[in-house]
Amino acid sequence: MIPEIRIIGLSGMPEAKNGDDIAAQIVSAAESGQGIASGDVLVVTQKIVSKAEGRVIALAEVTPSERALALAAQTEKDPRLVELILRESRAVVRQRGSVL
Repeated sequence: MIPEIRIIGLSGMPEAKNGDDIAAQIVSAAESGQGIASGDVLVVTQKIVSKAEGRVIALAEVTPSERALALAAQTEKDPRLVELILRESRAVVRQRGSVL
């Protein structure tokens, strides 16, 4: 049984940018801050990984396809966002309401 669960943000992390070594930044931030203890669970968000991999795209630069426009109308999402979702997906498994 786990006696306690706490969520603590790791302070000292810089804003992620293309080419960053996230692992080294995490270690550095942990060593200069509260640290990471045995048994701790470390969660890294997809957002920081995407930034470090240079996988950031300005929506203003995206031109949605006809398929993205159709799905955007059904989901009430920005067609440019739907276009990016389609580019990163092998298939659309389900669309119901706003869920894609």
